[in-house]
Amino acid sequence: MQITLSLPEFDATPATTWTGEVLHDPDAGLCDGCGYERNGLMVKLVPFGWLHAEDEDGAVTCLQKAVDRLAAPDMTTAWTSIAQHVAKYPHRHTTATIRAVITELAKLAARPAADR
Repeated sequence: MQITLSLPEFDATPATTWTGEVLHDPDAGLCDGCGYERNGLMVKLVPFGWLHAEDEDGAVTCLQKAVDRLAAPDMTTAWTSIAQHVAKYPHRHTTATIRAVITELAKLAARPAADR
């Protein structure tokens, strides 16, 4: 099953004046994935927080690392994280996506405790 999440995003590249002076950045902070400053395209993935979504070097991004952790064998954690995101931002998702998440959570709840 494939679900596409519409993640909140913003461009954290600091604004500059025509002389190159960096203006105060109200979104300044640290990436919740790597701990470095927020810059470039940042996305918010519940429960991980604001993550780098692109990298100039072609390296694996913080977002991709978080998604890879969700794709680990523990499907309960993965579906719970996705459900948290969909519940927090329901207006960003289609009815089909919400229905699919609820269906998968129901399947997990119906499994015997030994299988979870």
